[in-house]
Formats: sequence, structure tokens, C-alpha cells
Amino acid sequence: MAGLLRRFLREVYEALQAYGAIYVSGACLPGTPPSQGPVRREGPPAAHPERLRPDVALTAVERALERQLDAGS
Repeated sequence: MAGLLRRFLREVYEALQAYGAIYVSGACLPGTPPSQGPVRREGPPAAHPERLRPDVALTAVERALERQLDAGS
């Protein structure tokens, strides 16, 4: 029984390591050649709800955040 539990916990540990490696490494997914690396995009896709809309004015809070971001760069 102890051997079965030890084997199960080892499998869980290895699965958690693989899952965490995706978020920690930032390089590429396991099995992906390093030359291809992660895909970088310029902002959200066209139908994404966070896509900027020039026809909608910014709120006061959004304008304040924009000023803070612009001041930092």
C-alpha cells in the first residue's frame, strides 16, 4: 500500500512540475523547438472585449491611469 501511494504522489509531483514549468519558464512549451518560441502579439485579437474602441471615450479613472503610464515611460 505504501508503494502505491508513493508512486501516485510521484506522478502527481511530476505532473505539477510540468504544469508549473509552463508558467515559470516563459520560453516555450515542452516539445516545441526553441527556435519557434512563444508567439507575440500586438494587443488582443480583433473580436476581443479588451480591444480599444476609438469611438468610446475614456472614463476619468482610465484617463488617470493613462497619465500614470505615460509618466512612467
